[in-house]
Amino acid sequence: MDISQNLKVKDVMTKGVIAMPLNTIVKDIAKILVESHVQSICVTDEFGEIAGIISEMDILKTFNKDTSKLTAEDIMTDKVATISGESYVSNAVDIMVKERIHRLFITLESKDTGLTLPKRPVGSDIVKIMAKD
Repeated sequence: MDISQNLKVKDVMTKGVIAMPLNTIVKDIAKILVESHVQSICVTDEFGEIAGIISEMDILKTFNKDTSKLTAEDIMTDKVATISGESYVSNAVDIMVKERIHRLFITLESKDTGLTLPKRPVGSDIVKIMAKD
């Protein structure tokens, strides 16, 4: 697929993000990953803002540990890359390649002021557009 330089992230993103609160136990997170057929989930704080990300690898790192007390907050990666839905897809791809990351959560930006709203995830999976005809 030829990705136009003028294509905005909001126009191609997968809407909706699987998000779990900080206090979710690891077993429940693993179950959601399997049932939803996704490789990572967003972890949100008490305000619904992005607090971290948990991937399958983070779950695997808990193998042979007592996961009955481990929570999302205990195993998440708290450095999460985000981008505004108003950004161009080419910018998103540049960030993912430069930072060597697989996930980039999309957030909203106020159309009137250009200010970024609270970092609440609204989409993901930009790469899927490259597989479409």
